[in-house]
This record gives sequence, C-alpha cells and structure tokens, in this order.
Amino acid sequence: MRLVGFAAGGGLLAACSPSAPAAPPAAPTTAAGAKPTSAPPAPAQAAPTSAAAAPTKFSEAPVLAQMVQAGKLPPVEQRLPASPQVVQPVQGVGQYGGTWRLAWTGPADFHAYGRENYDPMLRWPRDPKDAIQPGLAEKWEFNADGSALTLTLRKGLKWSDGQPFTTDDILFWWNDIALDTNLYPAPPPEWVINAKPMTVEASSPEVITLKFGAPNGMALRMLAFHGNQWPLNFERFGFYAPKHYLTQFHPKYNNGANDYKLFTDKADDLTPGRPVMTAWHVTSWAAGDRQLIADRNPYYWRVDPQGNQLPYIDQLRLDLVENSEAVNLKAVNGELDMQFRRIDIAKYSLLQENKQKGNYRVLRWDDANGSPVSFFVNQTFPDPDLRRVFQDLRFRQALSYAINRKQINEVSYFGLGKERNALLIAESPFYTPEIEAMYAEFAPEKANQLLDDMGLKKGADGFRSLPSGQPLELTVETIETSGSNFDAIELVRKGWESVGAKTVVKSSERSVFWTRATGNQVQIAQWGTDRGLEPFVDPIYLFPYDERSWMAPAYGIWFSTGGQKGEKPEGPLAQAQELFGQFKATIDASKQIELGKQIVKLAHENLWTIETVGALPSIPVIKNNMSNVPDQAVTDWIFMSPGNLDPAQFYLKS
Repeated sequence: MRLVGFAAGGGLLAACSPSAPAAPPAAPTTAAGAKPTSAPPAPAQAAPTSAAAAPTKFSEAPVLAQMVQAGKLPPVEQRLPASPQVVQPVQGVGQYGGTWRLAWTGPADFHAYGRENYDPMLRWPRDPKDAIQPGLAEKWEFNADGSALTLTLRKGLKWSDGQPFTTDDILFWWNDIALDTNLYPAPPPEWVINAKPMTVEASSPEVITLKFGAPNGMALRMLAFHGNQWPLNFERFGFYAPKHYLTQFHPKYNNGANDYKLFTDKADDLTPGRPVMTAWHVTSWAAGDRQLIADRNPYYWRVDPQGNQLPYIDQLRLDLVENSEAVNLKAVNGELDMQFRRIDIAKYSLLQENKQKGNYRVLRWDDANGSPVSFFVNQTFPDPDLRRVFQDLRFRQALSYAINRKQINEVSYFGLGKERNALLIAESPFYTPEIEAMYAEFAPEKANQLLDDMGLKKGADGFRSLPSGQPLELTVETIETSGSNFDAIELVRKGWESVGAKTVVKSSERSVFWTRATGNQVQIAQWGTDRGLEPFVDPIYLFPYDERSWMAPAYGIWFSTGGQKGEKPEGPLAQAQELFGQFKATIDASKQIELGKQIVKLAHENLWTIETVGALPSIPVIKNNMSNVPDQAVTDWIFMSPGNLDPAQFYLKS
C-alpha cells in the first residue's frame, strides 16, 4: 500500500513562503481599499474550498508594485513559486491594504502573533472533518509499510529576503539544530521511532525523504502541527530554518561564535530581519517597545483564485498591554480589528452591549477544549512527603470531588459550558462517553472520607496534616491574574480548603511559570487543556510525554529523552507511554483509534489531570470591516487557530 497526497489544481492550499526581509526594505502600508481582481462575495462559511484552477496571471499589492517599479523588487511572477498555493477566500476576493490591529502582553504571549503566521509543511484544514492539506510541500508519498515518507516541496519557493527555500533548510534544521545536543538534549520525540531518530535524505532541492525504520503513524499530523519554521518561540517546535541566514551565527559554521546565545537570538521568531516563509515578517520590535510591527512578505507563496498574491492586509500591529483585562478593554472600545486570543468569555455580555458603538461583531466559535481551568497534580514533585500524597489516586479523586463544577459554570461562565472531567470533545475519534463525568460529581463527603483514609488528619483549625505531621499546604501556580478563569480557580481553592486541604494560588508571568513548571518545581500547575480533537499530536495532557506534562514532568523528560534524563515511571503511567509507542508505530487508522482510546481511558481513570468546566465557545471580536472571517469555526491550539482559517485571506474593507 502506498499513500499519496497532493494538491489537485491548487485548491484551498498551496506552498508557504517566507516573511522577514533582510533584502527588500520594509514596504510602507497603504490605506485599506486597493482592490485586486473582483469577484462576487459568498456567504461566510468555515468549510474549506473545493479545488480551484491554478491562475496563470498574477497581481500584487500596490505597495509592492511601487517597489517593483522603483527597481527594489523583481516582478511578482519571479517572486512566486512555479505552483503557488491557491487559497479560496471565505466570502470573496478581498482588497489590498490596511493594518490589522491586535493586542498582546509581550513576548511570552507569543501566539498572539504566531498563530496569525501559520505556514508549515502541511496544513490543518479550516473544517476539522477534512483531510490534512498541502502546504510548503505540495505532495507526499509513504512507502509500502509507512516506514518512509517522501515530501516534494513547491519548486521556486523563496524566503522573505528572496533567497531560495530548499531541502537544505530542512537538512540544516535536522542535522544542525534538532540533533545538536547543545540545543536539544535529545531529538524531538515525534521523529523518534523505537528509540531511533529518523534519518533525512534529500535527492534534489525539492525532494526529501524521511526514513523512520518502522511505520510512523504520526508523521502527517506532525508536519501539520510542528512543520513550521523553528523555533516557534519558547516551545522550540519546527521542521525548517533559514540555513543561508543562520549559519553565520552557528558555532559549527562560524569559529567566532563562542556559544549558542547569538544563534538562538537571531533565530527567534520576533527578531526583525530574520527571513521567514509566512505572510508577514517582523520589521520592528525590541525590548521596551510598545508595539510590534510585521509587514507583508513580498515573496509569500500563496495566491487567491484570481492570482492576487496574498496577504491582502499590508501590516500587523500588536499593541503591548499589561494583561488580559487590558486586551478585553481595547476590544470593548473597538480598538482591535480581529482579536481571538485572550478574549474573556466573562466579557461576552459587555462586548455584546458595546458592539454597535465599537463597530464590531462578536462570534461564537466551537473550541476543542477539555477545560480552560485544569489542574495537574505533580507526581514527580521533589518533596518526598508530598510526592507520596500526590501519587495516591485517592488524593486526586478527593480534590476532584471537592470541586463544585455547577457553581463554576454558572458563576464564571454564565452556564455556557459543560460540567465535566473529560479532556476530549465528543467530535474526537478517541472520545468515549464514559470519560465525561468520571469523578466529576460534587461530593465533599466522599472527598473527606478519602482524605481520612489516607491518614491526612484534620487539626483544630480544620486543615489537614501529612502523615509526617507537617501541615498539608498546597500551592497552585498559574498565569491567570483576572477574569472568569481566575474566578474559577478561586472557587476550586475554596472547595479544596472546605475539605481541609489548605491551598494558596500563586500567579506569575507566563515565562516564569513555564520555567518553573517544566523544571518540575510546581506542586499543582493550573492550565487549560485544549487539544480536544487531535490529542495525540501533542499528547502532553494524556500521559508524561515530555517536560510539559505537568502531572509528572520528570517522567515526561525520561520519555522524551529515551531514558537519558528524568525518572522512569511505573504502573499505569508507564503503560500509557508504552501504548503511545505502539500508536506511533502503526499507520492503521482503526488500530490507532483502539490504542488511543486505551490511553484516554487510563488518563481519566487515574485522574492525571483534573478538569472543571469545558466545551466552552471561543468569542472572537471582529471589526465590521474585517472580512473573510468565517461565521462558524472549530478552533484548537493543535490547529494553530486562527491560523488554520487562512488569515492571509482576511481583508479590511475600505
């Protein structure tokens, strides 16, 4: 059996192109309204496009046409690949120009920028029911047993500085980044099968083969999720990097480079001048700035059905604000053009009340979240007394029974969610109904009995002690400082204290929290569990997968490093890791579903995460002149939403 994928006539997808000119100077923006080739608008819908005929003539934004006329850029035909990806607009062909205004809280809030710039090897579709789509790679083919995958890149792709994008940029990422132990303690686990890293061989500038040594059932998913430009900020995911640019800073290629700090700084997604393959590239940002500016990529490799080079919008502008509350205030005031991230569902009524004055609309998209407020009880926490307690399933059950989910839903989320303890949503092929309410009832009497049975005795003050006699004091760490999620966390804290578990909530800046949580320093981490449709693309919430699996980071490090670091787990946690190894090693979809459901069952039976209220909608706020944004969509972190909705085809009506 050979599995082949390709872009038929272009369709909704096409190869990606770079965006971060070291070569062409930043283009000035024009007022929104320069109209490319016109076409009648269609009703807004989230469904991906049917295959479209590839155009033979091409057009470009006026600001780029001016640069061509001035001799600063080659003609658009020379900047596009031989087969640019054709993107079907949601409503119709758009208008060039304008600045898309967003808000963020700084570099730790990277995805406020990164999700608008989603251009990997393969692409998630707009509609999750559809198949994975071509991207920078226009076709792919597995060998007979799924142990090797050959990718064919679009011919003539160029980085945002005009330099060729080829298989050398993938080889550079693999050989000089992913396999460099100065940058990674071990190769990325998604490219390790049976404890052996894949090998990568290029037969031409466009054709590259990934050899796994055994069937790799995750390869296509990972190319849609982690197939982006390295490093995706602090998460350090990727599949390619600009070799022509980064070798000058890499110690292997430059004897004057004494360490990797300059290399990683120059590779960072927010560094102005770094060549990219995305629709926009950062042209202005430095520590202390109040705005990040990203201008259109003149070599972007995607077009609309009329041959108009995307993106339609000239520029992204991210205003730096203090916190999520400030993001929501700007949205209410009509100061944001399309904001998806950090819009608080608690502000839904306020946003609706002000939408006419602010000249915006508020949508309700389905969100693939388990819960925005989940708790990870760290079973590898260094303190031996707490570790023994945290590893006891009865303790985690007691914490879950002490949570009044109905109250949280009504107080924090206006009854818009579901009281549940499930990580997945019902649309996932790995979902089974029995996980929905497992340990989810509000039963403080059960919680008290379980804690009593563990020997955690209550004192005169009503709080419990450890078997050693030391006070039981729980610390929950989070990045939330306000809003509906913080209110929900406070209700959980009160529930736990009502059964004698003294609890303190500690908030910190995201990067500080991230360092502590991945460093195994956090007792109980609070985070949101997305990935509810395709959980095995990045299964950090289902079992200890890597250091981001905060139910047991040390076990996750052991798994991700092939046993070189961390601690080896036992029991159900080890069983889940073994099952995932089998999951990765088959390309049989029915077998994957069977194995996946076993892992999901283990995760819920053992309460490796404690969920609260989920299946909540996301509520993007969109100015009325922002077009080609679908009225209905399913969003998820795995899909890099709204990246999977093709932001390059959004436009601002004049």
